[in-house]
Amino acid sequence: MSGDAQPSSNQRATDAHPPPSPPIIKEKAAIGALCVVCGDRACSHLYYGVAACHGCKCFFWRTVKSKLTYVCRYGGSCSISTAGRNACRYCRFHRCLSVGMKMEAVKMDRKLTKRKREKTDGDETDDSGNHESYENTVDAKRAKSDNRLLISSLLLIDKTSSDGNAKLSSLHFVQPSLQNLLDEPELLDGFRSEMSYRATRRADEKLCYDTERRLVTWAIDWCRQTAEIGDVHHTSDKISLLRACCAPLVLLELGCQSNFNHLDDAQIPLCNNSFLPAHQMPPAASFLNWKTIQSFTRWSQRELKPLCLKAKEIVLLKALIVLNPDAHGLSPDAESSIRMLRERVHTALFQSLMENSEPIAAASRLAQILLLIPQLALMGMGVIEQVRVRNTFKKHSQFGEGLLFWQLYGDIFDDVLNSDDSYLEHSASCSPTDSQYTTDSS
Repeated sequence: MSGDAQPSSNQRATDAHPPPSPPIIKEKAAIGALCVVCGDRACSHLYYGVAACHGCKCFFWRTVKSKLTYVCRYGGSCSISTAGRNACRYCRFHRCLSVGMKMEAVKMDRKLTKRKREKTDGDETDDSGNHESYENTVDAKRAKSDNRLLISSLLLIDKTSSDGNAKLSSLHFVQPSLQNLLDEPELLDGFRSEMSYRATRRADEKLCYDTERRLVTWAIDWCRQTAEIGDVHHTSDKISLLRACCAPLVLLELGCQSNFNHLDDAQIPLCNNSFLPAHQMPPAASFLNWKTIQSFTRWSQRELKPLCLKAKEIVLLKALIVLNPDAHGLSPDAESSIRMLRERVHTALFQSLMENSEPIAAASRLAQILLLIPQLALMGMGVIEQVRVRNTFKKHSQFGEGLLFWQLYGDIFDDVLNSDDSYLEHSASCSPTDSQYTTDSS
């Protein structure tokens, strides 16, 4: 079966005797190394008894929770790999079972207590209002449980994307495309160094280049894994999301790390323990120019810092930036999936806020958090403009290729990519405070 085959829309079936599962490699993967189902990077601990990645973990949970059944069009012998694991759900699920995932480990809804069972058995004597209230309670508990699972998944994505793996790079002998890197995440292993923001030295051109490379790798990991939670599996759709979210996502990370580490407002921390001074010109190779640094510093002090965002709020905000249904080039199916997952993230964010404050205060804080998105998009346009100018006049750095910013945004003469930023212009126009972050060239 080819890796780009698509799952059938009518895959549910009631096959009593499924075909035998494909052969399984007997070697066990170490925790945090490789997923035993598809071979992708595994999470840092076991899920349902085995080392599994986010995609396979969530796929197994949805299948068991919803009691889904599938049918294979190719006799149950499909290859399950990182690139083609979504082509056949039947073979993927049976692969999960074969490697040792336990269905009983999935936390199903708790059984009704004896008292509640007696009440439901006697609905003929109970009024319809009480029964409806009980059903609403069950639905609310189920929704809260799903939201907590979503937040846990996003927190794990944030952790694994920032962790280093101390592996050697395999990019010295190849020039990969964005598609290669999204299909084969292990190609970027050598670029996944530990991200640290202690800001102990001023960044020069080399440190700016290293930071840029690491942050783009981080954004790729965030975008790829978040898209897979929403069942967006086509590489072209992931590239569209990456182009739309990379710059604002990176700016949000830098701002949050600056506040989290209680750094001087006159410094912008970078992920290799260096920093850019807010009141001095940055190195020529920096992906942040003088104008963007000034806008970013004021935005961080006036808008981001007073909110004191918590860890859950930060990862949910990052997910909202990644899940942009207006990203140029999305397929209709991907756009629909992104919108559905974005609604879930909105609900999870509001639920998290409601747990810590009154409804009016929660609604007000939700509005303040959501208003950060168009502001980040506006500053992200400055980053993209700086990168395109640099790509035009200095395509090759003395430290190596400019990695992926070239493929993400092209140069100022690339009309095809220049047309891709219409979503940024639209988002920026929605900002009620965009004039606050515009500085004169003088």
